[in-house]
Amino acid sequence: MRFSFFVLLIIVFVTSSCSRNVNDPCENKNPVSEFIIDSNKLICFESTDSYDLNYIAKEKIVINGRLFMPKDEQEIYNAIVLTHGSGGIRRYHQKYVELLTNIGYVVFQIDHYAARKIKYDKTFSKVSGLTFMNDAYSALNLIKKNKKINNVGYLGWSQGGVGPILSHFEFINELIPTDYRFQAAAAIYPYCGFTFPDNFKTKTPLLIITGADDDLTPEAACRNIYSKFFKNNDDKISFISMKEARHGFDNPFLYFGITFDKLPNLKIINDECTLTINNKGEIKNLKGIVINTPQISELFLNKCSIKGVRVKYNAEATKKTLKHIEMFFLKKLATK
Repeated sequence: MRFSFFVLLIIVFVTSSCSRNVNDPCENKNPVSEFIIDSNKLICFESTDSYDLNYIAKEKIVINGRLFMPKDEQEIYNAIVLTHGSGGIRRYHQKYVELLTNIGYVVFQIDHYAARKIKYDKTFSKVSGLTFMNDAYSALNLIKKNKKINNVGYLGWSQGGVGPILSHFEFINELIPTDYRFQAAAAIYPYCGFTFPDNFKTKTPLLIITGADDDLTPEAACRNIYSKFFKNNDDKISFISMKEARHGFDNPFLYFGITFDKLPNLKIINDECTLTINNKGEIKNLKGIVINTPQISELFLNKCSIKGVRVKYNAEATKKTLKHIEMFFLKKLATK
């Protein structure tokens, strides 16, 4: 009876989500020019609407982010930018907001979808992880205009974890039109299907947390990044695998687990299915094919995946992840 009720709840949730129009709270509003941290509030700010890091002839877009303040007032704050995955902002993200504000951080949670009129992206191709990354760096550029903000961290889930992964590399940072850098970045069950030459310099300290049983964004690609760029006695990159954890392991809505027969299992790792960034800031695979539109991205995903994934909540993995996130940012964002 309990299971039947839960299935009914999922059906009601999904059908109601699909039927509602997307509300953009920043539609027809001007972006702010300064980042004022006086209260919890919604902020409209400007980003570049680009599928990659090539900004030629790309339009500006006004998107929204929600500011969350810690309870105790401080002279100087550290901050964390949160970037959601392909499912958009969800209730389970709130526990990270509460964790981070409780330990004194300003939190800025970006909504990448509202301005783009997207509810959620089950194709994983309407926008790219670099679209999210552009928004995150635009937020960083705005946040750092406030002299009361010192260090800024970056936390993303799934597709939103692509930006934290790429921020680790100095070459990628240099492609983005801002002088500011994240001081630490963490990615939770991210897509890790990128690679770069062995001699690439690393920049932002990176924490990758994966689920050992994740079949949507399998951890093998993340292990490859870690193995390739970890250096002896160097704590710039850390990798943690959560035992028996699947994609979405920190989302209680997935308590009983759900199987999606049509979602892509990105388990194929070869030159055709491994990505990099060229000197123009374009996404391309190791065969040289540039992937810069939703249509090309969808073809890429179809060729580089098999169908069928299972997502499920894991309370123990969630508990450990929250602790790892807390300790990572406390260490890496320590005031300098």
